[in-house]
Amino acid sequence: MSMNNMLRSMFQSLADSKWNKDRLRRNQFDELNEPFLFSSSHLNSIFEECETKEEYESILDHMYKFDACEVDSYKAIENKIIDKLW
Repeated sequence: MSMNNMLRSMFQSLADSKWNKDRLRRNQFDELNEPFLFSSSHLNSIFEECETKEEYESILDHMYKFDACEVDSYKAIENKIIDKLW
């Protein structure tokens, strides 16, 4: 095995690791604290990856911070979360 193949294999293993996937997932929810509103399509994709009540609530908090639920696309996300949690 050449040095390039060995390095490629090592870095690919790291990229595929559970640790890295968890880190990327955490970053995705941490970015909801940014001072600007994310698009409804982005929030929808984050919604699909939610696993805990806190993650769903972080999406709601993000939308409420900007009064985004006045817009139909955000209201639909809010309704999906509420239906999921209650």
